[in-house]
Amino acid sequence: MRAKKVAAAAAAVFTMSALAPAAHAAGQGWGNETPITSGPDAAKVIQTFDPNWRSQKVPLREGNSKFGRQHIAKGGSTGNKRNHELTSAAKALWVKAMENVKKGSFTHPFPGGTLSTYPYKTPGGYKRTMCVVDDANNFTFHGKNYGPRGIITAFWVDGHTGPSGCSKKG
Repeated sequence: MRAKKVAAAAAAVFTMSALAPAAHAAGQGWGNETPITSGPDAAKVIQTFDPNWRSQKVPLREGNSKFGRQHIAKGGSTGNKRNHELTSAAKALWVKAMENVKKGSFTHPFPGGTLSTYPYKTPGGYKRTMCVVDDANNFTFHGKNYGPRGIITAFWVDGHTGPSGCSKKG
């Protein structure tokens, strides 16, 4: 259901990229300031990423079929494992996407959520865009708050595109 909401919101591109660096420079932070804690099962933190302009790291949690490592490993909501990678190279592109604050490079598809993009070329010269959706809202599991939910999904699409090109792909 959340994937459908993300896809629908991505189609209506609402860009906040001009505000993000200013908020960061003013020390206002970005997203949720609740500490990230690891927990059992879906709440387990697998890895954290530190985009350079955000005030807090972004966790990749174990998750389930709807978000996190398990969601990405199963190929997201589309089942496409080919473009949902968990490799070190893909994760480096996730960070580049989350750090990309150029106008038109990211949107906020739901309150607390960010859809970030980063265009790149493969060694073979193919143009692709990495798309990353993360959620800064609190993740409550078995009645306990574990801080930001973190990365919902991450995948690449063919061609160089903005957030609207990521809809219905992940």
